[in-house]
Amino acid sequence: MTMRDVPLGVPVAARRGADLAALTKPRLNAMAVFAVAVGWWAEAGFSGSFATFVATIAGAACVAAGSSVLNQVIERDRDALMRRTMDRPLPAGRVGVAEATLLGCALSLAGLVVLAVASTPLAAALAALTLFTYVAVYTPLKTRTSFNTLVGTVPGALPALMGAAAATGSLSAGAWFLFALVTAWQLPHFLSIAWLYRDDYARAGYVMLPAVTGNSAATARQIVVQGLLTTVVSIAAVPLGLAGRGYFVVALLAGGLLVGAGVVFLVRRTDAAARLALRASLVHLPAVLTAFALGA
Repeated sequence: MTMRDVPLGVPVAARRGADLAALTKPRLNAMAVFAVAVGWWAEAGFSGSFATFVATIAGAACVAAGSSVLNQVIERDRDALMRRTMDRPLPAGRVGVAEATLLGCALSLAGLVVLAVASTPLAAALAALTLFTYVAVYTPLKTRTSFNTLVGTVPGALPALMGAAAATGSLSAGAWFLFALVTAWQLPHFLSIAWLYRDDYARAGYVMLPAVTGNSAATARQIVVQGLLTTVVSIAAVPLGLAGRGYFVVALLAGGLLVGAGVVFLVRRTDAAARLALRASLVHLPAVLTAFALGA
């Protein structure tokens, strides 16, 4: 929610709350928290401690929210240059830098403490690694190299390991499979986003593939190739003995949707086709993760 979503008649306190909530990027982080839940469920199911599960979800959500706030603190000047982000609380001046920094640090620290005390030390360590790689490594690299997307897949995929680590205190083959799956999936997903906002990224000085090459065909080919890779990785769970026939059907259908949308974008190379590829990715991962968690 942003200030534009809040009616003018709403009290100032509510509008202020909406801005602070927007800094945490709740919709974006929902997928990360879902991956944590899947990692837990795939390892423990109903046999795990419900209290530990709740603490893990709460702690992971706080760390994800805190890292998002700190990311926006670092990128506030560049956000002011992009149409899609210039109305965010920091570049618009509705929230101060010191206040946002304090909020980001407080949320991150609270999440790490909850995980360390009420979950497992390994889960807390993975959360700390996620925070560090996202804020201190991936964020600065966005203005230096187009390989930032590859680096960004690490903090994006660590939540799945976090959930598994919270359930068992260790990392099984299934946990590493989830890490590989989410890593692969992020590439076609983020390339679609980078294409849609290529002009904004270029204006702000972000080094993304579409802005660097200026070649829509190169981006489209990468989306198709990475979609195929994601499909292969997802299906690999079956021969590895980590999932059954039901999962295979879901993974195959979801992969076909992902690759098919990528092919459409390769042929047309329009914003509408890129949005189709993005939507296909947003269907793919939840479907495959859910099937895996349910042991289909």
